[in-house]
Amino acid sequence: MAFQYPPLPEAKDAVRLLILQPGDFYDRLTGRLVSVVFSERPKYLALSYTWESWQDPPFGTKATLTLNGHDIPIKHNLALALRYLRSGSHPLPLWVDAVCIDQGNIDERNAQVALMASIYSRATAVITWLGFTGGGIRDFTERAAEEREVKFERVIQDPDYREYSKELSAMQDLYYRGNSKELATWFTEHTLVGSNTGSRNPANSSAAEKEALERVEAINQHGDRMIMTTSYWQRLWVVQEVGLAQKIFFVCGPTLFVNEDALRSAHQKQTVKVVKGMDNMLGVRRTRFTNLIRLQSLIEQFAGQICSEPRDKIYGLLGLANDVIAVQSSNGVGGGKDMGDATESIRYTGSEDVEIVIDYRRRFYDIWCDVVLYIFQCPHYFVPEHLDTDEGELARLRHERLTNVVRFAGIVQNTLHDEVERELTTVTTSALDFERDSVLGPKLFGHHLVPVRGYVAGKVLDLGPSYADFVASFRHQATWKTKWRKHYRREFDLAQLREMEETYTAKILNYSDADIARVAPVRDEFFVAFRSPDNGPLDDLTAAGTHVDGIQIIRSMPSTISTESVPQAAPDVRVSRFLGTDYCMGLAPPGTAVGDWVIRFWDCDAAIIVRPDEPSNINSPCALVGRADVAEVRDRKGPLGDTVGDKALTRHAYGDDEDTRMDMVMTWYTLQRITASINT
Repeated sequence: MAFQYPPLPEAKDAVRLLILQPGDFYDRLTGRLVSVVFSERPKYLALSYTWESWQDPPFGTKATLTLNGHDIPIKHNLALALRYLRSGSHPLPLWVDAVCIDQGNIDERNAQVALMASIYSRATAVITWLGFTGGGIRDFTERAAEEREVKFERVIQDPDYREYSKELSAMQDLYYRGNSKELATWFTEHTLVGSNTGSRNPANSSAAEKEALERVEAINQHGDRMIMTTSYWQRLWVVQEVGLAQKIFFVCGPTLFVNEDALRSAHQKQTVKVVKGMDNMLGVRRTRFTNLIRLQSLIEQFAGQICSEPRDKIYGLLGLANDVIAVQSSNGVGGGKDMGDATESIRYTGSEDVEIVIDYRRRFYDIWCDVVLYIFQCPHYFVPEHLDTDEGELARLRHERLTNVVRFAGIVQNTLHDEVERELTTVTTSALDFERDSVLGPKLFGHHLVPVRGYVAGKVLDLGPSYADFVASFRHQATWKTKWRKHYRREFDLAQLREMEETYTAKILNYSDADIARVAPVRDEFFVAFRSPDNGPLDDLTAAGTHVDGIQIIRSMPSTISTESVPQAAPDVRVSRFLGTDYCMGLAPPGTAVGDWVIRFWDCDAAIIVRPDEPSNINSPCALVGRADVAEVRDRKGPLGDTVGDKALTRHAYGDDEDTRMDMVMTWYTLQRITASINT
C-alpha cells in the first residue's frame, strides 16, 4: 500500500515535520511525519540541500527512510545528510521538502511552495547540506560520496557484506570526530533556553546561544579540512533558502560551521577551492532587507541557476523577493486549456505589492506573461504621492521601466529554458488570426498590448546574399564586402565594418536551423512604432494611478499603420544579409526593403525591422516587418553597460534629427517572438 501522508489542516497555514529519530551511524534512518499549524508556533530546522543523484544506484539498492513504519525511497544525497545530522540521543525536527510535501499532489505542492517564505524564515535555523568529503582520509567527489551511501544501505541490509568494511569504519570514525551530530543536542537546548528566557531576556538568551554554539564548534576535531567542491551553490532553490534564514548553519559531511564567517574563513584557508556562486548567494543574504531584492533583480541575477523544473526558476525566487507575494492557487486556477487566462495568476494592486499565484499546471507562456506584466506593477517604479519626489526622478523611473521590457522579457524566456517558444510552435503566422485567443495574454491598461521603448539603430542601405548562399559560397561573402564601398567610403568606417564582419560571420556560421527560423516576418496588425516625445503617452501609462485611464491613453496614440503597407514575402524569399547606416548590419527577415529602419533595444541583441509610413520623416509612425539579427558594434557594452543604447535612448536637446528614441505598442505574441533566445 502506498504511503499515506498525514493530512494537512484545511484553511490554515500548516506544514508537516519529519521527526528524525536518534540512531547510531549504521542504524536505519527512521522518523515520524507529523502535521503542525503555524499558529502553534512550531520549532524546527529547515534543511537546504540538492536533490539530484548522479545515476541509478549500483548493487540494486536504494536509500530508504522508514517513515511512520513504512519504508519510502529517498535520494542518496538526502540520506547522507540525514545520516550525518542524526544524533545518537536526541530526536531532530526537520522540514525537508522531498519528505514533508506530497510531491505527487499538485494542489498541495502549489500551496506549500506559496508558503516557502514562511517555512524558511520561521525555522529556528536553516541547515545547508553542502555534501560529503573524506577529510582526513582523502577528498571525495559527490559521485563517490553517493557510492558510499549505497554501501551504507548494503551493509544495513546485509551485515555480512564487508567488502568495504575498512573504508566504512574510517568514515564512521570521521562521523564521531565531527560535530554535525551535535545539532540535535544544540536544538533541544536552544529551544529550552528560548522558552525559559523568552523575549523578556534577550541578552541572557543570546549569551546562552553563543555559549552553546561555541561548545558545538569545539567538539569538531577536523578543523577546517572538510571543505569540498560542491554543486550546492549552483542550485536555484537554495537562493531563497539561504536568503530567508534567520540563522544559518553549513554542514559539510561531519563538520558543521555555525555561521557565514566560519565558512568563509575555512574556504580562504584552502589551497585549492571551488566555491562558484557562494559569495553571490551570501551577498543576497546580506542585502535581503534592501530594495535590491526585487523579483526582477533576482531573476536577472540567478538566471543561470540550476533546477529540474523550469517553472521553479520563477517560483523558487518569489518567497525572497521584497516586492511580490506568492499565493496559493485555488484548485485548477490557470490550469485550463486557454492561454488567455493569464490574468488569473497575477493580481494587480496598484502601487502595492504584486501577488503571483503558484500553479504548476500553468503553461510556460502564461507564466512568462505574468512576469513581464509584473514589471508594469512593480512598486519600485512607483512613488507614493505623499512623498516629495523630484519630477526628474519620476521621469527617469518611467523611462527605465519602458526600456527594460524587451531585455527582461528575453531574460525570463531564457530562464524558462525556451519552453515558452516550444509551446507556441504550433501557432504559425498564417494561423494567428484563427488562434489569437490562445496567445492574447493578459490585459494591460485595458488592452492585450505591451508598451516598450527602443531606438533606431540604422536604416537599411543594401540587401546582400541569402543566409544559405552566404554560408555556402566564399564568392558571395567576398562580393558582399565589396558592396559596402557604395555606402561607406572612409577607410576608418570600412575597417570598423570588417572587424564587425569577422566576429559576426564566425557567430552566424554556428547558427542552428532554429536560430535562422527566428529571423522571420511577424504580422501584427496592432503594432505601431512612433517617435517618443518627452513625457509621451507611454510615459503616462507607467505613472502611478494611470491604470484607471489606460484605455484612453492608448486610444490617444497615433493610429496603427495597416499591415497592408508591408507586403507578404514571396515563398522563395529567404533570410538575407543587410547593411545599414551607423555600422548597422546583420540578417534581415524576408520582406525587408531598402529604406526600412532597424530598431534595437537597451542592453540586449533583440532587433526588429520596421517600415515607416514616410521613410524620410523621423516622426513617421511605423509598421512591423519582422525580427532581425544584428552584429554588435565593438564598443556597445562598456564598463558602465550598454553605452550605445544609453546614448541613443537619451533625449537630445539639439534637434529632432538626433533623436532616435522610438516607442512601440505590440501584442504579447509579438513580444515573445522578438525576445526568444536573445543575448543580454
